[in-house]
Amino acid sequence: MARAEQTTSAVTSATDDVKAITKAVAYGLRSTQSRPQTVAEITAKLNGRFDDGAVVAAAVEQLESLGALDDVTFARMWVEDRGHRRGYGLTRLRQELRRRQVPEDIAQAALASLGERDELMTASDLARRRAATLPAALEPAAVARRLHAYLVRRGYNQGLANKVAINVSGLARHREWD
Repeated sequence: MARAEQTTSAVTSATDDVKAITKAVAYGLRSTQSRPQTVAEITAKLNGRFDDGAVVAAAVEQLESLGALDDVTFARMWVEDRGHRRGYGLTRLRQELRRRQVPEDIAQAALASLGERDELMTASDLARRRAATLPAALEPAAVARRLHAYLVRRGYNQGLANKVAINVSGLARHREWD
């Protein structure tokens, strides 16, 4: 009789685990539909929602096998969108990928696609577009300060941002006449 109770208990436990894993996978799929997420982000969400670490690990494994979670694709698409389309600098992209807990080797591989991009030209294009939206009555020094801050927020280093801000604002031409 005791043996039958153990078997029933084991079957019930296994059924409960399968139900919990199914719920966790469904939650992960809904979550990744709204926006792409990394394995670490989904794992943290599932850990907050489900107490059993084995259920979370099994759900993450299933989500990866379904293609709903893939850090390599996530990092590549993140760099494509924010680096190539929006013009973010290498520093900002690296910080964002770290914040999303993308493994360093995957992040470096994704950031390598920016290697062929001309940072000076990209920053200059961004600064020109931004300068066009600034009030025309601003002094060149004020325009340069605003452009510099804008480029630094976008992830460009101080030196490059300074050089581009001075060139685009016309501050260099203005100072030559002093």
